[in-house]
Amino acid sequence: MIELLIVVAMIGILAALSAPAFQDTIEASNTNSQIKVMLTTLNLARSEAIKRGQDVSICASDDGADCDEDAWSEGWIVFVDNNGDADGTAGSVDGGDEIIRVFDALGAASTLTSTTDIYSYNSLGFSATGGNQTFLLCPDSGNAANARSIDIGPSGRGRRVEDGLAC
Repeated sequence: MIELLIVVAMIGILAALSAPAFQDTIEASNTNSQIKVMLTTLNLARSEAIKRGQDVSICASDDGADCDEDAWSEGWIVFVDNNGDADGTAGSVDGGDEIIRVFDALGAASTLTSTTDIYSYNSLGFSATGGNQTFLLCPDSGNAANARSIDIGPSGRGRRVEDGLAC
């Protein structure tokens, strides 16, 4: 009986020591999978712009129907800007536009922010938004070691960044 109590106590001590490291691993895994979803979104929008031969935009949306400022954590939409009015302002999805795909809110209480309200690709797959843009994903804990970012240059290609980020 004493041996069993010693074994149970040792298991308890090991579990208590490994729990924080395991939480960090789970958080890192969550942010990795979430940033991959955003990269997939960018690749979808870029390929659709090339395929359709017209501008395709991505914007934050909390309802999947129109654009909202600073609501990237609540979801986003990919849409074809048929009438060319996606000028970087919220609410530019209208009757003349076609929504390609709606993405739901991020899980695990992560926060996604961007340097722009609407990001667009032109018919050649280059950035129609102009300049360098960044999407920053921060975990709920604020742990910068688990933060991830996507930097997009004028070519329109997203580059994943993991080091040197601040939440």
